[in-house]
Amino acid sequence: MKLATLLILIHAIFGGIGLLSGIVSMSSKKGNKTHRSFGKLFVYSMLISSVLCIPVCFMQGHESMFLFAIAVLTIYLVLSGQRALLFKIRNLPNIQLWKDWLVSSIMFIFGIALILEAIFGYFNPDNSKLLFYFFGALSMYLAVQDFRFFKQKEKTAVDFIHRHIGQMSGAFIASFTAFLTAGLKFNHWLFWISPTVLVFFWIWYWSRKFKPS
Repeated sequence: MKLATLLILIHAIFGGIGLLSGIVSMSSKKGNKTHRSFGKLFVYSMLISSVLCIPVCFMQGHESMFLFAIAVLTIYLVLSGQRALLFKIRNLPNIQLWKDWLVSSIMFIFGIALILEAIFGYFNPDNSKLLFYFFGALSMYLAVQDFRFFKQKEKTAVDFIHRHIGQMSGAFIASFTAFLTAGLKFNHWLFWISPTVLVFFWIWYWSRKFKPS
């Protein structure tokens, strides 16, 4: 079995596990044992799947800058969403915030790189530029939101819950998008963007549920 085939197989297995566990975690009551257990499974599965996806995106016959962008975006969202759980109010003085600034700064630079790719087409001169603009703008937007959050002087428990929900839901968007485009081969640009729109309403719903009284 070729290396690329093996990596794709393992990537697909963990991607499928991540997608299913994400559905269970998102549909269960927030904070209960089912939510936590399947949430952890989602985190580890998506990290493994996304890391394996990156080298495949540069192998001959499997080149895909779009999937590479989704893989990087997924890793960022999973790490930042999981890290939000560490931000207990009583533990704020012990948080090494520089790590979060570093991750978000890298994401901001990555967004700029995607925009430049859309403008100049260094790697994909013949592909649609729309998706590069979309994911580039999304990456930069998320990073800027992170910067605002880090600079916020007064943070409440609800703020961290909102951040966790938003980032983890974003990671689920990425996994669902990859399933539609890479798994089911739906390559129209609508299938790259529509999961973001659909899950946005899910984020909005849960964020309102956790609004402070």
